[in-house]
Amino acid sequence: MFTHKCEMCGMEFQSKSNRAKYCIYCRDKAQTARNRAYAEKKKSGTSVPLGSEQKCPVCGNNYTVTSGSQKYCKECTKKQKQASKGQPSAEYIKENYDYIRFNVPKGEGDAIKVYAKECGMTIKQLLLTALEEYKKNHET
Repeated sequence: MFTHKCEMCGMEFQSKSNRAKYCIYCRDKAQTARNRAYAEKKKSGTSVPLGSEQKCPVCGNNYTVTSGSQKYCKECTKKQKQASKGQPSAEYIKENYDYIRFNVPKGEGDAIKVYAKECGMTIKQLLLTALEEYKKNHET
């Protein structure tokens, strides 16, 4: 069981799901609000009907809408997924990592990149591994 805080009333509640947002009292109110928002969007004409033709904002090609949340043609969707795959968000990085920038003599940067690639590592992995090795060999 997971303990959550209701996003509507603030009351704590227990749920088997780790994704619950609303207590049992507010769940129906939230569903009603979602249904109302959907009906208003549909009535205003801003929703995109399935099967309609749309123009991809990335490549400009026309595509047929097959999903309510579809924004790009199939090719651009694949590219978007591949580009974002495994990439943490900027917010996550800011919260969980420190940023260190350092300079190396001219020409050394390329040599470091080549060496890291030969070792099958990124520059960050190479640096962290080198620091660990240094700590092991130079304990005080």
